[in-house]
Amino acid sequence: MKAEPGWFKYTFLKCGEAFIPKVRIDYRTISKRDEYENYIALYEDAGWKLISGDFHSGKHYFEQMSPNIDDEIFSDSESYSELYKRLFVYALFCFLISILCFFPLIKLYDFHMLTHPRDLFLTPGLWESSGFKFIAGFLFELPFVLWRNGAHIIWTVFFAASLICMIKSKMKEKALKDSSGNKGLL
Repeated sequence: MKAEPGWFKYTFLKCGEAFIPKVRIDYRTISKRDEYENYIALYEDAGWKLISGDFHSGKHYFEQMSPNIDDEIFSDSESYSELYKRLFVYALFCFLISILCFFPLIKLYDFHMLTHPRDLFLTPGLWESSGFKFIAGFLFELPFVLWRNGAHIIWTVFFAASLICMIKSKMKEKALKDSSGNKGLL
């Protein structure tokens, strides 16, 4: 990929047989600095280089250093199960944050607008007009509607994404535990 300076244009070139490293993510928070250094060293010994993430972030992106390394950073279903458990905790934290943000939104938002979205547009006579006048008025007002209701839209997306991530990670964790033969141990 080659970016041209000053332009938002990228040219993709065929790479042929060149090695294209895979990138994988791991969610892990570690409380001690020496444990973190051992964690990074473990991945480097396995052929994965840390390209993003640090001691405080919890999210770590690893890049494959050579084509001879296995494509996956986890070697067994138990490791994957632990990954999905950590992802669930991360998504649960995001979900709880979204719940806490919901309470101030209750005070600020008129939920009548959900059943009557036309009331979001404040331009007088907009819905009675037709043709070009309607389209022009609608497009003029739309950025203001999004601006006034942006926090609610962002909250809804954040809430839904964290809830979906929680559900999917818990389902994958359970499926991996069941497939590894650990049924009934919890």
